[in-house]
Amino acid sequence: MLSRVAERVYWLARYVERVENTARLAKVHTQLMLDLPKSVQMSWFGLVQITGNEDQFSQHYGQVRSEQNCMHFLLADRSNSASLISSLWWARENIRTTRDILPREAWSHINELYLLVKAQQSDFAERKTRNALLSQIIQACQAFSGMLSGTMSNNDTYRFLKLGMLIERADMTTRLIDEGGLFVAQQQFNNEDEAHFSSVLWAHLLRSISAYFMYRLAYQTEISGEDVLTFLTQDRHFARSISFCLDEILRLSPALPNSLALQKAVQQLGWQIAQQQGKIGSSELHLHLDWIQRELCAINGLLYQLWFAPKQVA
Repeated sequence: MLSRVAERVYWLARYVERVENTARLAKVHTQLMLDLPKSVQMSWFGLVQITGNEDQFSQHYGQVRSEQNCMHFLLADRSNSASLISSLWWARENIRTTRDILPREAWSHINELYLLVKAQQSDFAERKTRNALLSQIIQACQAFSGMLSGTMSNNDTYRFLKLGMLIERADMTTRLIDEGGLFVAQQQFNNEDEAHFSSVLWAHLLRSISAYFMYRLAYQTEISGEDVLTFLTQDRHFARSISFCLDEILRLSPALPNSLALQKAVQQLGWQIAQQQGKIGSSELHLHLDWIQRELCAINGLLYQLWFAPKQVA
């Protein structure tokens, strides 16, 4: 496989995963805003902070951090490279240029999804129509992933698809946890309200990545931030936890050429995550999650050294 083809397949999977997670995030945040009482302050700008694009938002919208501006920036703003519509456009471009090594249905599926979202992106402005469109996007992304896993051979193309999906999924999981942790840290609950509203927050966060049911099977007690943190970072059986994603990368990578450096880096990261965990509501948790994101970024850079741009290696 040519390095540029491997790179495009890898980013195709990352962008599709990003589209799905962005849609989940926006949908569940909207529901959470409705379920929390008005006395509990929760800003729409938190969604922008998760993506790390606060400066770009300020350049286009100033200090007007309204629901409409934040939703448009996150979902429909083509000037925002991390927006849902931008990610979907890039997914379409990557699959368009790799159609000869992917099932024909895969191109049709992504192309139709892009055209649908482009035609209906005005629906993002209103909550009712927005949630309906977001649900449709989530289902389409899940159908795409299921199509590939059910119709593709377990070859290098499929392995690079999985690598992209797993790295993007692990990264987004850290950002979701970070939003919940920062929200708890910013609130001043009284003792009576704290447990209830914290439980509502973490339940919605679990639902945002379809983790609620599996979490309830694993923990038979009241939902707590500490248990959610452990489940989403260290559980080795749940498909969206960080540790599971790293384990899957380790399982896939030996079949790829010259993958020893990748295996060592992923093993080291997994070991460090298992040894330490921040505390909900503390600045240490935010720093810990930032560190995981940087390590995942470093692994992404290692993929470029190994396979996507090997000539640039000194």
